Amino acid sequence: MISISKDSFIQTIEQYLLQYRSLFKKRSFDIFFWLMLAIISVEEVRSIRFLHENFIKKYSKKALNSLYYVLSYIHFPTEELLKITVGIAVSLIPDTLKNSTIFLTIDDTLQVKFGDHFDCYFQHFDHANKTGSSYLQGHCFVSLIINIPLSYQGKTRILSLPVGYRLYTKDKSKLQIASEMIDSAMEYLKDFQVILLCDSWYSKGIIIETVKNYNNLDLIAAVRSDTALFDLPPAPTGKRGRPRVHGDKLDKTTFSFEKLGDYYVSKKQAMTRLFDQPVYVTVTTTNPEELTSVRVYISTLNPEEVQLFKDHEQEESNSSFKGSENLTLRAYGIRWNIEVIFYQQKFFWGFSNYMVRNKLAIERYVNLLAIGFTLVSVLPFLDQRLKAWQFESPQIIKREIASQIHKELILSSFVSSLENSKIYSSIKESVRCYLEGRKIA
Repeated sequence: MISISKDSFIQTIEQYLLQYRSLFKKRSFDIFFWLMLAIISVEEVRSIRFLHENFIKKYSKKALNSLYYVLSYIHFPTEELLKITVGIAVSLIPDTLKNSTIFLTIDDTLQVKFGDHFDCYFQHFDHANKTGSSYLQGHCFVSLIINIPLSYQGKTRILSLPVGYRLYTKDKSKLQIASEMIDSAMEYLKDFQVILLCDSWYSKGIIIETVKNYNNLDLIAAVRSDTALFDLPPAPTGKRGRPRVHGDKLDKTTFSFEKLGDYYVSKKQAMTRLFDQPVYVTVTTTNPEELTSVRVYISTLNPEEVQLFKDHEQEESNSSFKGSENLTLRAYGIRWNIEVIFYQQKFFWGFSNYMVRNKLAIERYVNLLAIGFTLVSVLPFLDQRLKAWQFESPQIIKREIASQIHKELILSSFVSSLENSKIYSSIKESVRCYLEGRKIA
């Protein structure tokens, strides 16, 4: 775990960001630092120009064009940002939970944009129908979230952090992009039991192959409701020929369902065409007789073997599915945290407000927001001054840190002004700004 300075919040943030230092040259890292400081310090991130006009140019001599230049042209690999963030997240896990479970969540989010001057501007199918149409014009971002177990008030609690975003292009499918992001994260997760959580869009193709490539990676996911399920293969008969790979095809109407909250749930071990080995299948429905609103979930490992549930007591979940007999659903419920992060980043962190046009700058902009989100979520576990804000909303933590940053910068600029010949006018202006309630130096 990194050691955090106790001198000032600005020094604390700089020490945290030094973990990304190897990806930059000196001048570009300095701009990266000011961008991150601005993202954390302003109430709403509206654009790069907004950050410069309302924060950066008040306390530094960075030109606006230098910010755009770093985002668009300076070479620093987005994948390396992802890896470093995963390393930071893993370093938070206490020794008592080193044998526990880490959950990775993969999903994508759409962002409507107006004007075809943006790179990678395509028409996307919008299953949520948020714009009144089944399609929207804009961008699609594939995202990876890491869910780590931490000790909190004598129990284990999950902290979800955005690792990074990748902008979808037609050069690669979303499944390929997701697979590459998982490969990057798994470099730091070799010593953990890792479970990938995803919805039915990602539980296929190259994602399945990626899961098979790692001995410590399993899958708990929703699959299409019409996925073929088969009984376990029958015992060998001793006759000539290859033994059967699957048993008879299963009919969901014959499953035995039990009432659980608003749903009826059935679970059993079965074979699918997705994996060569048996999987643990959970089927939910609102009406077992007519099989309405059917959802099918699979787990490649026995849910009883999830170390987090097996060895550690967790805080009570707010999910509709509770209890040890529904561990597949309980684990899959952690996937919802990615939707919460999407909501927070779009409505409170300016995810949708990028004004840059080229692919590289767009992708880097949203990844800086992810780094800032992770920073404020992690800092209460590294700095004792913020310990009371552990597991609080990132927006609340951000507001507290921003308040401290503004105080330090105002004090610093005020002290600097006393060192020049315009002492009287500086004091007069500072007092006037204070009386008017303006938060400027």
